[in-house]
Amino acid sequence: MEKRYWSLLLMGALLGTTACQNGNKQTTEDQSTTIETPVKTEETKLIVDSLTDDKGNKLNLTFDNTAGTATVVFGQDTIHMTQDTTASGIQYSNENYTFTEHQAEAILTKNGTVVFFKSK
Repeated sequence: MEKRYWSLLLMGALLGTTACQNGNKQTTEDQSTTIETPVKTEETKLIVDSLTDDKGNKLNLTFDNTAGTATVVFGQDTIHMTQDTTASGIQYSNENYTFTEHQAEAILTKNGTVVFFKSK
């Protein structure tokens, strides 16, 4: 009886150890699969938006996040700008225009003069 008891105990221990190892192995494989899942694509990221200020002026915006550029259509003008580095918000500019957006305020200036202002 005692011999049978020890045999069953040993088999149970081995079975439990094997099951735990397989369970850990499965988890490890799942984790490595999850890590490798994100796929990087080289697609151009375009964002199209439009804003209308309190005066009824409309600003059509197209942002190309891959190239770091923005195209703004304001009235009869089509304005091409490049992205500037900012701590927060966004800013695009060229030699005459600057477009900034920060905390729901969008401002377009021409040679330092505000020509478009939209606040939430």
